[in-house]
Amino acid sequence: MKIAMIGSGGWGTAMITSLAGRHDDLVLYCRREETAEKLRETRENTDYLPGVRIPVHVRITSDLEKAAAGADLVIIATPSKAAVETAEKLAPLISKNIPVVCAAKGLADEEGHRLSEKISEKLSGITDKIVALSGPNHAEEVGRGLPAATVAASAVSDAAVAVQDAFMSPTFRVYRPADIRGVEYGGALKNIIALACGVQDSIHLGDNCRAALMTRGLVEMTRFGVHFGAKPETFFGLSGMGDLIATCTSPHSRNRSAGILLGKGKTGKEITEGTAMVVEGIRTALLVHAIAEREHIDMPITEEICRLISGEHSPQEALENLMTRVKRAETETYLSAEELGRRLPESES
Repeated sequence: MKIAMIGSGGWGTAMITSLAGRHDDLVLYCRREETAEKLRETRENTDYLPGVRIPVHVRITSDLEKAAAGADLVIIATPSKAAVETAEKLAPLISKNIPVVCAAKGLADEEGHRLSEKISEKLSGITDKIVALSGPNHAEEVGRGLPAATVAASAVSDAAVAVQDAFMSPTFRVYRPADIRGVEYGGALKNIIALACGVQDSIHLGDNCRAALMTRGLVEMTRFGVHFGAKPETFFGLSGMGDLIATCTSPHSRNRSAGILLGKGKTGKEITEGTAMVVEGIRTALLVHAIAEREHIDMPITEEICRLISGEHSPQEALENLMTRVKRAETETYLSAEELGRRLPESES
């Protein structure tokens, strides 16, 4: 079985290292030849995953055609903004009816399309076996072989089973959820809440505040996903609550780290220009906020994060706005902004 990993960032490197324990025919694709040459020489991704050795039987190439040709499973491990374009490039290169995994977490565009939707369009007539892989999986830990669990979701059940079979090991457990919409929305939106938790950690607001942000953040994630057809219960699984916990609390989290910088007064532009790492939460927050306003989805944490990203609000102003919102029942969970307004007395809307 040949497995092609398209993307040599931290997550792509971690996954190929994990897969190497069970598979012999593996290819890691790098966009730049100089990166591929360095990885071939050192067998270590010092830029994104230092300390993790890439096994010698993993072939490393910058030739996309060589990486994809004859592959039985292709995994797209690029940043979310490049995932759909990568699928388009793969279309004439891959075999028909093979599973294609999207391991990126984010939205495809300003319309709120999921990555698997747009990838499916690019691969129409070639394969419908598109799988979303998502969960609480920090590359730093998966690459070292520490125990972790994830989910593989697809509209085609045997595609999810194939990915489950390929990835399962004594240190990496894979579940199959039925709701690919919820899996993808959970993986994308939790990065916004991680930014918020980074802000609160930066200004030392305490454990109670973090717990509130994570809990109410999960409500926002669910509200958004349900609006677009996801199942509420999916957000209480690995791809929702599980990923939220890991991303909001771990020092490995790029989004939490970016939130810390937001809390120190940096804008989103300053943060993204100051790092080679991809901070998915900043791009996702701006996309989601625009969609939420257009669709009348109540997402106050996301709104304030966007104001911090733009430099419009300070952390203290964002906190005050969130803490002084109109009183509500906690169980008014998945209602839109319009529905919430209709249910409240005029004096409280």
